[in-house]
Amino acid sequence: MTTYLKLGLGAAWRQPFATITLFLYQMGWSMLLYKLIQGILVPLMHRFPGGEQPKQMLQLWLAESQFQLMKTDLSHSYLWWLACLLGLRMLLTPLLSSGVYYSLTHPDQNAGYRFVRGIKELMLPFLLVYLLRMALTLAPLIWLIPHAGRILGRSTSYEQLALDLLPWLLGMLAYGFVLQLLFMHVQFAIAAKLGILSTIISYFRYLLPILGLALILLLLSGLLAGATVLSTYIWAGLAALIIYQLVPIFQIFIQIWSIASQYQLLSAKISD
Repeated sequence: MTTYLKLGLGAAWRQPFATITLFLYQMGWSMLLYKLIQGILVPLMHRFPGGEQPKQMLQLWLAESQFQLMKTDLSHSYLWWLACLLGLRMLLTPLLSSGVYYSLTHPDQNAGYRFVRGIKELMLPFLLVYLLRMALTLAPLIWLIPHAGRILGRSTSYEQLALDLLPWLLGMLAYGFVLQLLFMHVQFAIAAKLGILSTIISYFRYLLPILGLALILLLLSGLLAGATVLSTYIWAGLAALIIYQLVPIFQIFIQIWSIASQYQLLSAKISD
């Protein structure tokens, strides 16, 4: 497993164009969401009663906000914006993924050229794969939502409700994680022109090392996030601000490292 991590690290290091492109995409997306949320919350907070106001003013503000959201068309424009952003995200995610996967499977080509070529050649099949993965990920909710409603009906406290729902939520997370890794390998097969069926068989055959690789780098990403939070308390000021701004690009690099390590493992197992 260490071999695949080292090979994946080398492959990820040779993807500067993909790393910077994903960083700029994430930064732009964050700014767009920030502006949208700011446009919604700031007008509402102008009417928020201060701490010196009586409790009845807060209750009046909550009642007024609920009336505006539920009984007027104030929320309609925001919901349409949210739907448009969700659709845009669902379009851009497979588009960028096609560039990343093509870059990793064709390292002999120029960095920027292979990324753009991957988008041109693989955008449509990656979009179909993405929609299929989303459908399979959400499919258990058809059964889980009514089951959660029955649990809610017989629960006597929020603590009991949380304990009853926790195993099902953990199961959904584990199912989505395994499914994401499966479709990652399917995307490798499409980008590298491997047999999809043989790739799926190889995935289930070597599921344990595949999960091990993914969990190691997921843990590394979590440690980085924890270290970032800790550093803001230790080095408050300019140093903490610089570290906080650099973390997203390191997170993106770890994501590419994880994908590259999975491809190195798949290549080794397919060639055996």
